[in-house]
Amino acid sequence: MGMEWPRLGRVSYLNCLPLFHALETGRVKVPAKIVADHPAVLNKAFRQGELEVTAVSSLAYGQFTEEALVLPGLSISCHGKVGSVVLVSRVPVAELGDRPLSLTPYSATSVVLLRILLQRFYRVAPDLFIRPAGSPPDWGQPEALLAIGDEALQVVRAGRYPFVYDLGEEWRQLTGKPMVFALWVARRDFAAAYPAELAGIWQALQAARAWGKRHPGSLAAVGARLLGVEPEFIEEYFTLLNYDLDWPHLEGLLTFYRLAHAEGLLPHPVALEIWGGEDEGNYRLQSA
Repeated sequence: MGMEWPRLGRVSYLNCLPLFHALETGRVKVPAKIVADHPAVLNKAFRQGELEVTAVSSLAYGQFTEEALVLPGLSISCHGKVGSVVLVSRVPVAELGDRPLSLTPYSATSVVLLRILLQRFYRVAPDLFIRPAGSPPDWGQPEALLAIGDEALQVVRAGRYPFVYDLGEEWRQLTGKPMVFALWVARRDFAAAYPAELAGIWQALQAARAWGKRHPGSLAAVGARLLGVEPEFIEEYFTLLNYDLDWPHLEGLLTFYRLAHAEGLLPHPVALEIWGGEDEGNYRLQSA
């Protein structure tokens, strides 16, 4: 491939800190160059061959399954409240029909999740628009807005919107399943040509996740400095997040794909193809 180091994408939000802090501080060595950016930017870079391994949004994987293999045992997910994917509103969600609702420009997965909930759970049709990248969350003075990541944490803490709907919890109410917001994937050509290198990256991610589980206080202190809040707030937030990808997560993810397709938000059913390791075949799971 003509490269010294494979490139590893990292979402530039606090929710990746428990997985990447040990890598970025050298506590766990990873045989890759880390590239941090918004989810939409990482998705595009991966498709253009500028990243070999990355976190991608769940919806993005559903749009380019032919190019990617899912790495086993890794996700950004929740089973109930997530804290950093929220709909905030000046009125109850049932009263949002035909009222302006601002969507984040940074996460198609969260937008599709909200649209599924609006159609299946809330049964209301607001006037949706995507606010410009780089604009404040209340750009355009909407009646309600969808915020993700660090922005969502700050919007909720500001307390300017009386009605707050955590979409991880709302998804659990609708389906009873975990919500998987992001996966780690590898390019198929990289996995085929460099299986040992991919195994090294995957093992480093697993080791870094284990380090994070053992050091919640250290992670909270770093996150608090980054966001300018008290460590207790960050430590509580991190308890909501899950980085596993076991069978309940896979069921939740396949349910998300099935509903997104049923509502016309994905053009085709999605199959998950999971990397089987350095010397094993891959595994395929199909949404109904």
